[in-house]
Amino acid sequence: MPRLVILCLLLVPFPLAAESVTIAADQWARPRNGEMIAGLGQLRKVIEAFDAQPDRQIVIHYANGESATLWAEELRSWLVSLGIPSSRITLAASLGKNDVIIVETTP
Repeated sequence: MPRLVILCLLLVPFPLAAESVTIAADQWARPRNGEMIAGLGQLRKVIEAFDAQPDRQIVIHYANGESATLWAEELRSWLVSLGIPSSRITLAASLGKNDVIIVETTP
C-alpha cells in the first residue's frame, strides 16, 4: 500500500520551480538582436519555463534610476518581440545594484 501512495504522489503534476537569470551590464553592452537576447545567459531557460506554464509571469528586477529603468524597459520590449505578451511581464525596481538585472518566472 505505501508503494501505491508513493507512486500516486510521483504522478501528480507539480508546478515547475521558478527559473531566474542574472544579466550583467557587460553582457547587455554588446550589440543586440533577437538571437542574442534569446541566448543571453540562461534567459532561454526563463523563456522555456514561461512557455511550459501558461499561468506564469515574468518579473524583471532592476535598480532604481533612469539608466536601469531604460535597460529594464528595453529588455521587456525584446521579450515582447520574441512573443511574450507584455501583460505577462512585470517590472520591479527592487535591486540595489545598477550593474545587473534579474529576470525570473513566477507562478
